[in-house]
Amino acid sequence: MEEKHIKILKNLGFDISQKDLTNDYWKKRGADALALTTQDRDVYGCIDHTQGEGVNIFDVEGTEYLDVTGGVAVRAFGLRYKPYLDFEASINDVVKELPGADFDAIPQTLLAERVAGITPGNHKKRVVFTTSGGRAVEGCMKSAMDLSGNRRFVTFRPAFHGRTGYALALTSSNSKHKSGFPQGVDTVRVFYPYCYRCPYGTTEEDCSLECVEALRYALEVEGNDIAATVMEPLCGEGGLIVPPTKAVKGIYDLTKEIGAFFMSDEVQAGMGRTGKWTAIENHGVVPDYISMGKAMGGGYPMGASIGPAPMFTGGSRHSETFSAEPKMGLLSLWVFKHMEDGGYLKKNAEHGAYLLERLGELKDKHEVVGDVRGLGLMVGLEIVKDKKSKEKAPKLRDRIVKNAVQNQKLWVLGSGQNVIRLTPSYIITKENIDDVVDRLDKAISAEM
Repeated sequence: MEEKHIKILKNLGFDISQKDLTNDYWKKRGADALALTTQDRDVYGCIDHTQGEGVNIFDVEGTEYLDVTGGVAVRAFGLRYKPYLDFEASINDVVKELPGADFDAIPQTLLAERVAGITPGNHKKRVVFTTSGGRAVEGCMKSAMDLSGNRRFVTFRPAFHGRTGYALALTSSNSKHKSGFPQGVDTVRVFYPYCYRCPYGTTEEDCSLECVEALRYALEVEGNDIAATVMEPLCGEGGLIVPPTKAVKGIYDLTKEIGAFFMSDEVQAGMGRTGKWTAIENHGVVPDYISMGKAMGGGYPMGASIGPAPMFTGGSRHSETFSAEPKMGLLSLWVFKHMEDGGYLKKNAEHGAYLLERLGELKDKHEVVGDVRGLGLMVGLEIVKDKKSKEKAPKLRDRIVKNAVQNQKLWVLGSGQNVIRLTPSYIITKENIDDVVDRLDKAISAEM
């Protein structure tokens, strides 16, 4: 860290010097000050907030890492992307906070039109902006309850939709997320279409949509007074599971049959990550609701609930103070335009296919890589004891991730119980991908 950045901290009243710039020092200080949430200080060092460019990040000791987390799918264009920084500098004098739910402003209206325009379907839509993906999910849920008069939801196992009240009720990817917390809404929960581990004992080739029939039976015996079916078009935190399109269509058709809304949670998989603006487009259905977040904020906290007009039965049914503030709205509009101008939907699809191809080589090479799957730049490797048994190997996965980070300098995350998750920034190159696969190969080999 350069002295000028240390001076900034000193000017803010903190007695910090170069000798304090160690991972152990800041991990201990962080542990003493920050509530325990999702940190794993046994694996990751303290990130240097003053360094990094593109897909390369640094810790406070100056160690450089190749990042394939993309800030957990947030940083569409990586760190300190110059075109983005230049645009941000050009709008630094705009009013930064206007309560968008109470007053209109041009950037928010233009962004709402843009978001509605890139989401599937020609039906009349409305948009509510928020500051996180979980809140975007809840905005859709509240609208579905308000418009339908129903209070229950169809949800899946595994699934992740957020850690706040209503969204947490839909979540079921890790018991640690919700154990001991009350259930915010009632749900009918069935298995997510998971072909590698089909709970009904079929394969994708001989599948007779047992998962759809299981949902039909659940609705028959539990009740079909459903506000909405809420589904990830690509299961993220639950283990990077790609559902077969025929299953998604079957679940969608059944949802429509009972007169309920269908919602696609695009917080992680949307914004072009899979090669299409919304991941649900890969399955050819038009949802009533879409929740978006992460990459659409360009690094700032931004989410959006998109639903059928008028979305709510009256005023004051839903609101949030920080709703697409002018600066954030303009930055998000820039992200949309830059993605189009740079052809990033096509690039993400192509680079994602190349990433899957290269990771497939690791599957062929290593007995513990049971499955490789994904869409675009959202890919997972499922780590198992061996290919025949498919027995999950969560401890081995954890060791591989730790080795990748600490020994191979590959900044990577886990997902689900035994999956390694790759959600790199859209600026990743084929050369970067080759480097990623090489480092992963070494990490897996070292821990077998």
